[in-house]
Amino acid sequence: RHPDILYSKSETDIAELAVLQARMIDKAASLLKEGGVLVYATCSLQPEEGERQVEAALARHEELAREPVTAEEVGGLTQAVTRQGDLRTLPCFWGERGGMDGFFAARLRRK
Repeated sequence: RHPDILYSKSETDIAELAVLQARMIDKAASLLKEGGVLVYATCSLQPEEGERQVEAALARHEELAREPVTAEEVGGLTQAVTRQGDLRTLPCFWGERGGMDGFFAARLRRK
């Protein structure tokens, strides 16, 4: 839907956003009570803003654990659920309906 989006962010922009996103995750994690859920989501195809961000957060915060998303929770869209149990949509999904935007979400629970 926005094919130019891949070219609108520079490597510097992505790096700066990743730093900001890490700070946001850290702050949110510090506010979670035991058993609380943090949903990290971004409208980006960049791994630095999605998958890598969550992996780094889990490494920094031993009190957090990934809580996998199931295909049933996302309307049966099995291809959108990653091996790690995160949600990753791509523009090619549901092409017959006009496609989807790139999106990433992960559910993390405080132990």
